[in-house]
Amino acid sequence: MIPVFVGTDDIHEKAEQVLALSIQKHTSQPVNITFMRPGWKSGCTGFTNHRFLVPSLCGYRGFAIYLDVDMLVLGDIAELYSNRRPGAWCTTPMRDDVSVIDCAAFEFLTPELCKSASKNVIRDMIGNRRSQCIPEEWNTIDRLTPEAKLIHYSDLDTQPWHPIPGHNYKSHRDDQAVELFWQYYAETQDYE
Repeated sequence: MIPVFVGTDDIHEKAEQVLALSIQKHTSQPVNITFMRPGWKSGCTGFTNHRFLVPSLCGYRGFAIYLDVDMLVLGDIAELYSNRRPGAWCTTPMRDDVSVIDCAAFEFLTPELCKSASKNVIRDMIGNRRSQCIPEEWNTIDRLTPEAKLIHYSDLDTQPWHPIPGHNYKSHRDDQAVELFWQYYAETQDYE
């Protein structure tokens, strides 16, 4: 079973449904998806530091995947999971919102630290144990490309599901990425 942890909060129900369906639709192995809502906010998304809770949630054992909620998976999550490296926090280049984590290597990431320290302080603590070994197609930012294995709807002002009531949303730059989100969302409604 591949453990997948997702940083989220209550305003992202549509995105949660799309992400879960997209993972399950494309995986070749069983997955266990956990949506994390620890009850405190951090960073611009409200769940920025939730990623650092994954080692403690796994009892500091084994490997796990972390994803942000504002994503749609097009590749096999087992392929992403194959990027496991002993002692490492594996990411795509320059970003850690898609991660494969050796939970045993990060026992210093206590829930108290994750709640109180900034993202940059924690990243500095992870230091050279961060490995940018996950290919970029596992985190295409706000666009659908032929190689994309994961679309990250990262721009908070253009997220297709408009999670923040009263927010002045702008048009998304990639109509195909938006259309794909709504296709997956429509499919989630067929299962209810």
